[in-house]
Amino acid sequence: MRRDPVLAAVCLFGAAVIGWLLYGPGDDAAFVRLFWTALPVCDALLWYFSRHVARMRETPPDAVRFWRACSHVGLLFLAGDASQTVVAWWHPGPAAAVPNAFQAATILAGAAWMVWIMLTHPGRRLSRRARIRFWLDAASVLVGAGVLIWLLVLPARGAQSGGALVALLLGTSIVLVAGFAAVKLILSGNAPISLPAAAPMLLASVLQGGVGALVGPDGRHLRALLAVQFLSAVLVALGPRLQELCGPPAPLSQREAKPYSLLPYTSLAGMFAALPVVLRDGIGPDVWLLLGGLFAATVLAVSRQLLAFAENTALLRELSGQQERIRSLLAHSTDITSVVDAAGTLTFVSPATERLLGKSPDAVLGTPVISHIHPDDLPIFLPAMERLRAQAGATVTYQIRYAHADGTWRWLDVVSRNLLDVPGVQAYVSNARDATQARLLQDELRHQATHDGLTGLANRALFDQRLAGLQTHASVLLVDLNGFKAVNDTHGHHAGDAVLVAVAERLAAATPSTGTAARLGGDEFAVLLPAAGPATAAAVAEHFLALLDAPVLVDGHRLAVRAAVGIATGPPGDPDGLLRRADTEMYRRKRAVVG
Repeated sequence: MRRDPVLAAVCLFGAAVIGWLLYGPGDDAAFVRLFWTALPVCDALLWYFSRHVARMRETPPDAVRFWRACSHVGLLFLAGDASQTVVAWWHPGPAAAVPNAFQAATILAGAAWMVWIMLTHPGRRLSRRARIRFWLDAASVLVGAGVLIWLLVLPARGAQSGGALVALLLGTSIVLVAGFAAVKLILSGNAPISLPAAAPMLLASVLQGGVGALVGPDGRHLRALLAVQFLSAVLVALGPRLQELCGPPAPLSQREAKPYSLLPYTSLAGMFAALPVVLRDGIGPDVWLLLGGLFAATVLAVSRQLLAFAENTALLRELSGQQERIRSLLAHSTDITSVVDAAGTLTFVSPATERLLGKSPDAVLGTPVISHIHPDDLPIFLPAMERLRAQAGATVTYQIRYAHADGTWRWLDVVSRNLLDVPGVQAYVSNARDATQARLLQDELRHQATHDGLTGLANRALFDQRLAGLQTHASVLLVDLNGFKAVNDTHGHHAGDAVLVAVAERLAAATPSTGTAARLGGDEFAVLLPAAGPATAAAVAEHFLALLDAPVLVDGHRLAVRAAVGIATGPPGDPDGLLRRADTEMYRRKRAVVG
């Protein structure tokens, strides 16, 4: 707005005229001529700027109607003020400052038009109690405004000439328009005008109403009065330009209705402030008028408060019922609902915490949520929290282990949402469901799919997967038992299974933690040693063969077990070749033993 050249030009024009009216050379006739010559320019600007706002894209229909009416009112003011310009040049002098009949008619017509537009401006659908509240507030504002306006002009009304009385009525009507604007548009929460645009226009109404009754034919304070009136005209013209710079008003569905307004109490406070001033001259009509206004406004305010008390009681009763329903739902819910503040501290947990984790809510409150999470799951939890903090309203889902009071761990499916920006919440809210049995079953199914059912070693699928996924050189050991068929034929398949289990245990014992021991099928086993050279592979083979020296005890029989081990080492990228070379080496050793 500070950089807008049009706004700057209007302000400079207004400042120049007001400066000339206050400090420039000339007689009263010259000042009156300057005032009425410059005033139609402000009316033309009001028409021009209002029409621009009405034609802006995305302007809601109700706002278009309002600003189009403002442009038409600007034309009415322009016609009336132009007629007074002719009078000022035809009959110069202080008396020309008083409006002529045609100008007064156009001002009153424009004011009446704006009152109608504001009264018929579409508002929100209000309940019966909301409509009562609205009209109580409206009546309070209008009573206070009417009393204060009348007290402003009461001392001088008997001495006013006919023209001055017309000016008084004009000023009064303008202030009442401002009152209607405040009541209908501000109280209803449906103003088609932004606050930066409304402020100068309302200020102009107050200035115009305050000085309209003081313009008389005697010429006292004429220059100051003309300057203030012209200032109010400039302020009115600036309103639509400021609205154009602010952009189109929001649609009705997006305008925020205020839950209360201070305007009724402001008018009541204004009347109380005026009471000592009025009582200074003794008891008179103005005192009775003010006391009557205070009584009426007080009754309206008390009625408004009694209605508010009744509504608050009903709302508190409804809120209490909702809280009781929520407490019942949480008390019987199988899920844990928790609230964590921005620092990561638990500020609320539902009673399900005791059922799922064996911990009472009181014992958990005030503790860091991270203290209840398995250390191995922090790489899952911490990134999830970072994603949650990054955006208001964000939601993350994760599965991690929480500590149980008995020292074990429980898997929980957790859904967390960032509600830090929600008034009354300002925290992270999570819902957690027990997933322990599902996770154990999932792990068991995954283990069965990748491990041998008899020996518990990795199966062929898992071994091939890890062999194909190598990123560095590795060694492979292929193990084949010697004489295993004779064990089955002589002692039965149960003895053969016992031998396979014993061999698997010894192979797993000889395999480093970085390696993978697997049963490929039948009596064939394998070991994958990532990043291991021939020497390491040979050491593992020797260790395994040494463990096989101890016989396997089955049904009282000591069964000796022998095996051939083939070793191959190579770079990644050729798993089949590596396995083929190990297989060749294993059969070479097997033939050497047989020979």
